[in-house]
Amino acid sequence: MGETDPNTREPIDVEAILEALESGETEQIVAIAKEAHPGDVEVAFERLEDEDREQVLDQLPAEVLSAWADYLPASDVEHRLNTLPETERREVLESLSDDELVDFLQEVDEEDRGQYIQRLDEETRQISEDLLKYPEESAGGRMTKAMAVVPVGLTVKQALEVLESIREEAELLSRIYVVDEHRRILGKLRLRDLAFSKWDTEIAALMDSDQISVNALADQEEAAQMIARYDLMALPVVDDEGRLLGVITHDDALEILEEESTEDMERISGIGGQSDFAYLQTPAMTHFRRRFGWILTLAFLALSSGFVIHAYEAVLTNYYILALYLPMVVAAGGNTGAQSATMVIRAMSLGELDTREFWRVIWKEGRIGFLLGTLLGVCVALQIQFLMPPGMITGSLTPLSVAIVVGFSLMAQVLTSTLIGAALPIGAKKMRLDPAVVASPAITTVVDVSGSIIYFTLAGAIFR
Repeated sequence: MGETDPNTREPIDVEAILEALESGETEQIVAIAKEAHPGDVEVAFERLEDEDREQVLDQLPAEVLSAWADYLPASDVEHRLNTLPETERREVLESLSDDELVDFLQEVDEEDRGQYIQRLDEETRQISEDLLKYPEESAGGRMTKAMAVVPVGLTVKQALEVLESIREEAELLSRIYVVDEHRRILGKLRLRDLAFSKWDTEIAALMDSDQISVNALADQEEAAQMIARYDLMALPVVDDEGRLLGVITHDDALEILEEESTEDMERISGIGGQSDFAYLQTPAMTHFRRRFGWILTLAFLALSSGFVIHAYEAVLTNYYILALYLPMVVAAGGNTGAQSATMVIRAMSLGELDTREFWRVIWKEGRIGFLLGTLLGVCVALQIQFLMPPGMITGSLTPLSVAIVVGFSLMAQVLTSTLIGAALPIGAKKMRLDPAVVASPAITTVVDVSGSIIYFTLAGAIFR
């Protein structure tokens, strides 16, 4: 499979790959497979129409599918596997790296999983079954066992001999882990440490004492954050006794962070469920089901604002000028509340704060909200006092009284919305809920109601 090694590829324009795939000609597809990086092929596949994608998959030779299998969605790989002869199915499955193979097995239907496992050789089957014991979104579920490990007590020459025997299986040779007789990590080596040292040097004298690791049952996001925090090429994964089980590599960490950030963005926008497909490959009905629940719930919650306005109907009728500034007061709260929630959720997702910092966050966001609200209130009050067109304010009202009501309402609305935006995600985290769920749409609805109450209460009190 040397000709399909992605490390030897030069970037090819995705449009050229897409054109070759859409041609439907096996010769062109095989030719592009020899030249294009599978990562670019993945991007092109995401843009294919459903019919074109199925046509391409039906023509993919086993050799090409093996080269692309690590990069294609599990559903696409499974679609083609079901049409291949038995020997070629086994070839494709065994071409997958162990962590990608486990991802594939986790994504296929549970009733079909057994048939794929049975096609693996004994060693691969054992590795897969070991990895499948861990939850899909745990560190253990994302690790690979294809790592370089040497026992302590060896010389440089002996260590190189061990590495020579596993060089084809190890996914990462730039980090070599030194373990004791119980497979506990004692430190790690770099390949260059061995390459430029005398053969009779003990590896214990060359290794560092870095024993940073993550428990196999820890959340995958925690593992990815550790890789970023400690600037690691790979993060060892250990069991409860500290024994080395596998590693999560930096490329897997990037994938995890992308998945987690996508999930947070969707939940912040009120999109439920989870999709394993790219946007264009996800059916419209799936998008509909994921969005409808929140939209319907928030629509009914938004009725609360209508009831508030109805309760203050007399104030609004007598002082209709209030209607001009109501949307601005409400929108200012929604915007500042969403900003506050976004900052807090981001900080929590990066591990920068947790629920113990609740009052520190409230104090910080309270000061920010007060400054924002005061500045916004003063600016709008000045606009009302000096730039309001003549004739818009009638009766017993004066520009000054309207400016006071709107200015103080904005200040109070921005302050309370900022505090609500900061408090809700932390409160959700404390109750073991996803902070992103209470973000933008939910907060906007809450502060719409609070803004209307603040606005009409102040207006009723001051104008009377």
